[in-house]
Amino acid sequence: MARSPGADLPADFPLPVPVVVRERRRDLVRRWWRSRGHQRNLRYWLFFRGAPVLAGLVVLYVVTGFVVGWRDAYDVSLGIESPADTSAPVLAWFLSVAGWLVMPGVAGAVAGYVVSDSIASRRSRPLDEQFPQISKDELRDILRELGDE
Repeated sequence: MARSPGADLPADFPLPVPVVVRERRRDLVRRWWRSRGHQRNLRYWLFFRGAPVLAGLVVLYVVTGFVVGWRDAYDVSLGIESPADTSAPVLAWFLSVAGWLVMPGVAGAVAGYVVSDSIASRRSRPLDEQFPQISKDELRDILRELGDE
């Protein structure tokens, strides 16, 4: 049976008040930034590469949505409507290019990291052991043996 920490102390015994040390926001951000190298491949990419790119895409989409309308911004980003047919074609062209390049690029990067991580976790031996390097002399001997047959 588990006992509470002060179960055997008299009722009038003063217990110390726990001290709560709050970390400053600057120190918290610094610690978070320094720990970025300890993240796995996909998590590192999502936090430090993908999040800024997606944030930029969201900002571009919101600005374009306010300027040309939300429905038109959605249609332009998916390529349903031409950016030239909107009220602000320059802004819509940026959104169109981002919709065609950035979104598939982010999806492809995430898929690539997931696949490479899956392959790396299943590899039992390093590639150097599976495919050992042979010297040129050994290669010549192998080719001579194959040529004799």
